[in-house]
Amino acid sequence: MSLNSVFWTEERPWRELRNWAVPRLFRVLHSALMNTLRVSTSGVHRMTPYLEGHEKSGAVFVLWHDQSLFPLFFFSQSGMASMLSTSRNGRLWAGVWKLYGWPVIWGSTNKRAGVLALRDALARLREGKNIGFTPDGPLGPRHQAHGGVVYLASKAPAVVMPISYSASDAWHLRTWDRYLIPKPGAHVHLHVGAPIQIPPDLTREATEAWQQKIAAALDETERVARAEVERRTGRVAAVPDLRKARATSE
Repeated sequence: MSLNSVFWTEERPWRELRNWAVPRLFRVLHSALMNTLRVSTSGVHRMTPYLEGHEKSGAVFVLWHDQSLFPLFFFSQSGMASMLSTSRNGRLWAGVWKLYGWPVIWGSTNKRAGVLALRDALARLREGKNIGFTPDGPLGPRHQAHGGVVYLASKAPAVVMPISYSASDAWHLRTWDRYLIPKPGAHVHLHVGAPIQIPPDLTREATEAWQQKIAAALDETERVARAEVERRTGRVAAVPDLRKARATSE
């Protein structure tokens, strides 16, 4: 029996032990890393009315899938919900997000489960609660926005607010998204872009156009974050080797 099959076994009590222990171990290591970082921000004031509940509807805070590690820590205990898969990996990640005070909306690539998740997300937004959303997740393609975020914002209605961060020194995993992990002691800059208002009753063509606008807004917030890291540190911000990402996805 391989070590991998032992780790992922569904037999009791090992399944419960894994789902309890792994998130807690990850949180210890993650928090230790995050507390070494030197942090600066810009545009965060744009989130304040929504985080403090001053708006009738919530907001959809969007970020690329590879950039979730630092916001997980930075926006902990904010009440913002995150949509996660019901897969084995998704349930492990859910344990981590819950430890940081993020409510979880269970989603899936399965059509029926996906519809139920969108209904839950819509209900939360209409109650004035906020959602964190990775429009290129969970499987990519990298930095291409799917239609779910446009649907949510249009139907709620809710504003879409792009978030990105950059690091002066970082690792990029050899995954489809080149997942970003700041190195200990790195300077991290987080930037929140201008809110995006999406109209109701969109056609398919209009939905695709708004997907491209959201992707462009996220790319711009990432460019601003990278420029701020370079301005504040005098060093070129860490960027992934996308040739490796393409090779991995193939």
